[in-house]
Amino acid sequence: MARCGWWPMQFDVLRAFPYPVLRPGVNDYVDGEIQASVQLRQATNGSEVLADVHFALSVPAIRDLIEEGLARYVVVFSCRDTYLRKAVLDAEPSFSCQFGGGSLRGDVGIYPYVVAIADISGYVCDWINSEFGTGPFNFKRGSVIALDQPQSVYIDRESYRPISSAFVLVKDESLLDFEWRIDAAYDKVRIAASPSLKARIDVARNSPQNQAILLNSIYFAAVMQCVSLLRQTADYDEYRWAGIFRQRCTDVGSQIESEDESRIAQRLMKQPFALIDTYFFGDAGAA
Repeated sequence: MARCGWWPMQFDVLRAFPYPVLRPGVNDYVDGEIQASVQLRQATNGSEVLADVHFALSVPAIRDLIEEGLARYVVVFSCRDTYLRKAVLDAEPSFSCQFGGGSLRGDVGIYPYVVAIADISGYVCDWINSEFGTGPFNFKRGSVIALDQPQSVYIDRESYRPISSAFVLVKDESLLDFEWRIDAAYDKVRIAASPSLKARIDVARNSPQNQAILLNSIYFAAVMQCVSLLRQTADYDEYRWAGIFRQRCTDVGSQIESEDESRIAQRLMKQPFALIDTYFFGDAGAA
């Protein structure tokens, strides 16, 4: 993994490049996509923040440039409150990077790219729009080859933690196999599962693929139920999880009282079905 002083670029679908650039909402390529998922989480030491990055890139010709050492996946993190600007480059589509305690605070911009790290000549791709001609194309070192829409998150003590951190999984001897329920009368919402189900979940959630399934099943249903409880009554406002939910709803611009519960849950969980697409429907799942 390498780092550089790359400056984040403003995303603008009207911005013109002198060469084709793969990006959402622009038809420089008639087929293919780039999607970047960046999840922030607290490190085990409790002070540092880890960023887990995954790129889904479906243009083989651009992936070849990366495999040949001519381009890299790049994520730029920019935080105005702490004056931090950090670019992380990697040859692998999935990687992690670490930030010291207090280095991310307030509004944080996340800018995903694929960038040329050497001069590139003779690039051709059948998926490039014919308006650019047949090529071949040349890229200078530092040229943007692909970019995804930037992301913005607000960081405080709790906000980089997934909403699933407001839950705790516990065993309930009274439940039958594969049954589970939630109990919200605690600072953390308890997901009570039958002993056999809890044992299977404890083993299964050690892999990213299984985590994707859990997030889109039990945890998604639990988040929806919690949103429903907050909509129906103020009885749970004294518990810590309720404050986290309400703050996170404010952060993502959702109104508990009026919006559809499933839509709120998707926003709170940062579109969890994207993980299903990454691991099971996309290139990673098909490999």
